[in-house]
Amino acid sequence: MGRKHVVGLTLMIFAGLLPLVGVILAQLPRTQLDRPGTPEMQTPLQGNSDEDLRFFSGKISNNNGKYVLEGASPKGPYLLDDQKSAKRYEGKHVRVIGVLEQASNTIHVQKIEEAAA
Repeated sequence: MGRKHVVGLTLMIFAGLLPLVGVILAQLPRTQLDRPGTPEMQTPLQGNSDEDLRFFSGKISNNNGKYVLEGASPKGPYLLDDQKSAKRYEGKHVRVIGVLEQASNTIHVQKIEEAAA
């Protein structure tokens, strides 16, 4: 088979796959750009309920005896519902994975990890 035939066959295969790519992209979850929120919140993850898990970045500090995530929102610090895990990261920059309860400005923590410096 000649080189021109191989190139032509390859182009026909890719052209046939284009509609499939559109279907796959349409089924991907929406990002925060489609929803209101703070710019520091990253793409939501699929949770087991209607709520979305999100990434939050900031520094954990002790605010009036409660551990909070500072710098993740212009609306003020987020209260972390897992105080035991948060205590280990006090004063450190972290990435928190959790669900934000906007009414109380609380993150229901799934995981906390130290952020790369």
